[in-house]
Amino acid sequence: MVMDKVHARARGPRAVLTRQPTEGRSREGGLRLGEMERDCLIGHGASMLLLERLMLSSDACEVDVCRTCGLLGYSRWCHFCRSSSAIATLRIPYACKLLFQELLSMNIIPRLELKSHCSDRQLATVTQ
Repeated sequence: MVMDKVHARARGPRAVLTRQPTEGRSREGGLRLGEMERDCLIGHGASMLLLERLMLSSDACEVDVCRTCGLLGYSRWCHFCRSSSAIATLRIPYACKLLFQELLSMNIIPRLELKSHCSDRQLATVTQ
């Protein structure tokens, strides 16, 4: 009886829209790391585990961000500034990129503020 409930997954299908692992045992989905589990890992100082579980193993993607205006670019080009001179490439969760695009479609402009001492591979902070 308990053996019927055992479920584990290393790799498997992903949702088309969010690029995250599917949910549920019947869909060969991944186990969910919820808010309480996340808070527990934060309390224990396991930041690299959080980075791996919440981004790298889930839905990491590379995006182009303009250092001047803070908006997402496309193919190393900023449509707002009309230049490619100040473009940085960042790795963020695809769900975050999808949220930015949905906000832009509603005419709400989220800008990423890149710190001068950060390398291009580090995450940025979000400002309004």
